[in-house]
Amino acid sequence: MLTTPAGVHHASCCEGTAILDVRSGRWVMLDPDASRIWQTVLARGSTEGLAREIAAWCGADEAAVAPAVASTVEQLLARGLLTDAPRYEGPPVIEDAAQSPAVAASARVPFPFRMLAVVALAVALVILRLPLRARIWLLRATSRLPYATPKDLGLLHAAVLSVRPPWWRGRIACIETSLTVVVAAALAGRRTRWVLGARFLPHAAHAWTEVPGAAAGRDGQDTLDRPWMPVLTI
Repeated sequence: MLTTPAGVHHASCCEGTAILDVRSGRWVMLDPDASRIWQTVLARGSTEGLAREIAAWCGADEAAVAPAVASTVEQLLARGLLTDAPRYEGPPVIEDAAQSPAVAASARVPFPFRMLAVVALAVALVILRLPLRARIWLLRATSRLPYATPKDLGLLHAAVLSVRPPWWRGRIACIETSLTVVVAAALAGRRTRWVLGARFLPHAAHAWTEVPGAAAGRDGQDTLDRPWMPVLTI
């Protein structure tokens, strides 16, 4: 039975499918046609009758569609995004599905939050040198901590933005900022959810943090018509 290997996460919308391979840390963005093939394969668990169903969907001749369908499936298999091996993900992770608008950053960040952010940024930059699956393993170790409050999430996010050193030559963007917020919360004995998502037209990936009832670093002026689609939530 064809399925996704452990470590491959995906989400689909009308514009395509975003796939995150945790094993390599790479994103793969499928266009609507390839996305349809992907979703049909996963729904069926095999390629039997796949070309016929895709041809009926797009109103084309099965003989003309079959080579493209077969080529797409072969590429997905070759890249390790599909497998016929049994899948094991380990114990289930219970996620709270609460979603909300982003928490506005506080204009005045208390000094303790800024000091916590400085330490967390240093730790996060070290963690980011690890493979993605190692980062996920570390973050899941905080799952027994109580959630940070929405107010604290907003303060932590604002604190991280306020302590980013202008002299730092490396990259400090959404992935670094969001991970720092997660680390800062953990150092304070709280947890947040680290969310990796994507969107299309143009293709882009993004990272943000959430707690039940609030999110930080997700929304902005450019997300009103093109919202980010969560692909993996840790």
